[in-house]
Amino acid sequence: MTLVVSSVDLDRIMSGELPLGDGSPAASSEEEKHEELWERVEGVRHKLTRILNPLKLMPYLRQCKVIDEQDEDEVLNSSQFPIRISKAGRLLDILRGRGQRGLQAFMESLEFYHPEQYTQLTGEKATQRCSIILDEEGPEGLTQFLLVEVRKLREQLRNSHLCEQRLSQRCRMAEEERSQAEHKAQELQQDRIQLERLRQDWESGSRELGLLKERLLDQTVKYSRVLEEQRKSAAHERELLTELEQLKKRLQEAEKTGAGVSAPSLTHQVSREVCDHTPKGQEDTPLPCVTTRKCITGNQDRREAAEQRQELCSTIACLQGELESSEAQREKV
Repeated sequence: MTLVVSSVDLDRIMSGELPLGDGSPAASSEEEKHEELWERVEGVRHKLTRILNPLKLMPYLRQCKVIDEQDEDEVLNSSQFPIRISKAGRLLDILRGRGQRGLQAFMESLEFYHPEQYTQLTGEKATQRCSIILDEEGPEGLTQFLLVEVRKLREQLRNSHLCEQRLSQRCRMAEEERSQAEHKAQELQQDRIQLERLRQDWESGSRELGLLKERLLDQTVKYSRVLEEQRKSAAHERELLTELEQLKKRLQEAEKTGAGVSAPSLTHQVSREVCDHTPKGQEDTPLPCVTTRKCITGNQDRREAAEQRQELCSTIACLQGELESSEAQREKV
């Protein structure tokens, strides 16, 4: 059977209206309710120890005078209870050892700080009456306690506002950093695009440079060939000039020779040739056509000299044309 202990019954127990331990059925019933309620607390002990904060409950329990300074130091500062769950468990053990007063103080602390858990345990709505403080300290003590709690709440509220401001400031800073990071990311993206463009330009420039090097090599080879041709042309030009000078000298000599040939010399020369070819026995015989032959021979010599001079002039003209062509080729090179 599930028993529900009301706050009214707890008050009656504390005021002595419902005496305990006198062997009466009423006292036995109240003890059973007392034990039943503690059993229900123990049934949800694992949940309560995770919810309760001993540091928060301690001022109220100290005000109700169910724990003393030694108990508070043991719960809050003992190395045996390093975490909050173990501290809350030790606090429940101490309150259970305080009997009905410890139970009432614990239930009122739940009613004041954790109304939902109080309703789940008792089935009643939390009214936050703080009856123990009223009994022990009176209205002035309750007022003093509430003022202390209000100051604590205000301090907590102020700390919350400060924390909120710090968080807001950190959020603004984080937002600014995010904006800067996005801007930097955009710049990096642009830099990547620019770098890719530069890489492509570099590759294109490298290909063009390779082509230019090939063209330069071809031009160097062509230039070497042209220099060689120029050298040959210069040598050929010198040869042509030398040959031209020789031909000019020969022409001058031929002109001098053609102008200085006389009839006696020609007659003497022809006579010698005729005499050389005259048969023996006829040397003393007069020749009737000697004069005619001398004239024909002179005319032939003059014609040959003219032809030779004409041929030399043609050769000189050809050499001059080749010379001019060589000079034009050299200027072009």
